[in-house]
Amino acid sequence: MRHSRLKSRPILSLALFALLILAVLGYGVGGSQPTAVASEASTVVQAPLAAGATRAAETVLPTPRPTTAASRRAAPLASRFVARPGDRVTWVRPGVVHIQRTTTDPLRINLLLFDLVDPAFELKVRVGWGWLSGRHRTTTMANEMDALAAVNGDLFSTDNGAPQGLMMTGGQVLTAPKYRATFAWSRDSGPFIGYFTREWTWLAEVESADGARSPVTLLNMRCPRDQICLFNSFARTVPAREGEVRVLLNQRGLVEQIVRGEALTIKPGKQVLVGSGLGARWLLAQADLGDKLIVRTTTDPPLARFDEAISGGPIILSGGAFVQDCLCALHDCSQTREPEAKLICEDFSTDWKLRHYLGVRMPRTGVGFDRSATTLIVAVVDGYQRGYSRGVTQREFADLFLEFGADTAMELDGGGSSTMVLEGSLVNRPPDQTGERYVANALLLFWRDISE
Repeated sequence: MRHSRLKSRPILSLALFALLILAVLGYGVGGSQPTAVASEASTVVQAPLAAGATRAAETVLPTPRPTTAASRRAAPLASRFVARPGDRVTWVRPGVVHIQRTTTDPLRINLLLFDLVDPAFELKVRVGWGWLSGRHRTTTMANEMDALAAVNGDLFSTDNGAPQGLMMTGGQVLTAPKYRATFAWSRDSGPFIGYFTREWTWLAEVESADGARSPVTLLNMRCPRDQICLFNSFARTVPAREGEVRVLLNQRGLVEQIVRGEALTIKPGKQVLVGSGLGARWLLAQADLGDKLIVRTTTDPPLARFDEAISGGPIILSGGAFVQDCLCALHDCSQTREPEAKLICEDFSTDWKLRHYLGVRMPRTGVGFDRSATTLIVAVVDGYQRGYSRGVTQREFADLFLEFGADTAMELDGGGSSTMVLEGSLVNRPPDQTGERYVANALLLFWRDISE
């Protein structure tokens, strides 16, 4: 032992000499190298705020922070949740957990947890047959894409089955946003829950060759009187409608065809501007064959940051705290006890909110993620079935997400639409007498075998 100590003294002296040189060169305490090391360590220890997360007291529009998968480092999924005694926990894949819970209230709950950081995870938003073809069952849409799991998506129009809020798939927009909660995702930006507009539709316009401009109101939906709307290949056709003017644009935005009231087929890459009344007059005055029309859309955050998006609503959890959406219909508080209130609420009617908010117990579907944006939580609670499952209130639903680590969460369509599919089969029990309901779209979840 004495021999080894004596032998280490020259080495120790050399080390002290090296430290002295480094100090002279400016690499001591407060120098650039230790600062860089500290910054790198803080990235690992203190996870960044989740994309779109806001504190409970904030009223600003949630805006995502760009976060790459590499920056969202996390512990294994097994360490990110604690199951209750009696929970049935199934490891579906290395980064996918299915939890089934039955309570004596009674409640039947299904949860899926996904490791968002693992490159095997993938997410898609889907409509039946890949275009706005009406309503389809979630199971059918999941099986079409060979998805590992799926849940129902947005609320929908009862006449044509179109989703009511924003929908994006593969970076392409199918329907325009409105002021309703939206879940969006891309590999680079990570998950986001928030709003893309503060109004009933997006801010969009068409500009003619001579600089004249007109608003573009909706996408792939029947156009209101005196407005201009846009259709793309996800609609497949624009049905014949008397009094409307249709302008077909090619991939470069050049006018290829102008018709009145006739049906038009829309091939991939092409778009159709549809106008009635004042909108029709504008199109006739500004569009000639060969002219270039520029369509611009503006959202906050930009839609280009995301590949997939699906709306629903409302937000029920933000910054780790329960959120109670107000009862006004967007800016309209005329049906509430305070008709002059200066509020902005999610764009549902007051009557609809009274049938879904506050103390109402019902089946619910929702999606959320943790503060570090590393775990996706998807939940379906059954309801409307006495003796089997009573359903939950919004606060109870938010508490369920909190229990599994969510910082931000929102509802998707609920009631009879609430559906969870896993490996091709239903795992919950929808309340409709006819079983699984036909819905507008679905959130599909994948776990790819990246070893192939």
